[in-house]
Amino acid sequence: MTFETFVLLVLAAYAVQAVLLLYGLRKGLDNNGASRPTVSIVIAARNEQENIRESAESALQQTYPKELFEVIVVDDESSDHTGMILEELRVQHTNLKVVRALPNRDLRGKPNALAQGIDVASGEVVMITDADCVVPKTWVESTARRFTEGVGLIGGITLQRATDPFTGMQSLDWAYLLGMASATASLHYPLGSIGNNLSFRKAAYEDIGGYRKLRFSVTEDYTLVQGIIRTGRWKYLYPVDPTMVVESKPCPDWQTLIRQKQRWGKGGLDMKLGGFGVMVVGFLMHTTPFILLYWGDIIVVSAILMAKVVLDYIFLYQVLKRLQRTAELRYFYWFELYFLIYVVYLPFLVFFGGKVRWKDRTF
Repeated sequence: MTFETFVLLVLAAYAVQAVLLLYGLRKGLDNNGASRPTVSIVIAARNEQENIRESAESALQQTYPKELFEVIVVDDESSDHTGMILEELRVQHTNLKVVRALPNRDLRGKPNALAQGIDVASGEVVMITDADCVVPKTWVESTARRFTEGVGLIGGITLQRATDPFTGMQSLDWAYLLGMASATASLHYPLGSIGNNLSFRKAAYEDIGGYRKLRFSVTEDYTLVQGIIRTGRWKYLYPVDPTMVVESKPCPDWQTLIRQKQRWGKGGLDMKLGGFGVMVVGFLMHTTPFILLYWGDIIVVSAILMAKVVLDYIFLYQVLKRLQRTAELRYFYWFELYFLIYVVYLPFLVFFGGKVRWKDRTF
């Protein structure tokens, strides 16, 4: 096989992958039911004094009937004023519970805090978000109604506050990755979810023994999702719905962003074979232009990059159109430059980047 043939095969594989993702996005497994289960929102907070008030209040201000939901915030051994702020909020809101996470030798980090929060949850459905996130008022209502009979797990889209090229490219990155997660779920081959917009029946959680029975992972959300799916007893939905979009604070600097990517990459080592296939195709597609550029074939490099840009734009446009956020495409070219570099860099970061550091902890 000549190198030119290899390049064409890589481009063809990337194009086929894009078509399949667009088909999955269009197919969109969903369930517009009218279920009204009781709901427990669980938020783990570690040293989040700057964010926790806004996050907790957004969770408390829902259109869902107040008597049908509660908010549980777990103070994960914070050393700042997070605990004090939570006590102030607890006095003001009757449906807010505050839990102080206790150290556990057998369960480390965020999974330990989440497990202790879920332990005291009284709702039929548990909804999880992060302390640096803001949820829409319709979040609980739009998610809960989809928990009809047999549905045990629902993923959701999270975007980031995009105000400049650096934050905008991060938001488009999340739109691309989570749009892909939604599309593959519709194709009955779910590759993952994100833990700041994740909901499940407590019965499904208990069905697998909860976090205490799962192998530790730096991406605890992915491990939990795969654990529930593997039982084969629960339906999984991943709607692309603007009324369910959670907004997260972007990484403030490159160092934090690199650590986030390292954590996601290491957690992704547990993914299905098909997920590795997607990663390999993406890696080859992103490295090929650099190899061609070394050979000095500028025309071919330009053609390959143009094809990739068009495919990426079409997919992102379809995701953001459904989310009513197409204005963020103004950062598309910054995203493409960032995307091109980090996909090539990520394998080296995962395998040679050392231990994961996140939230003042090392794993």
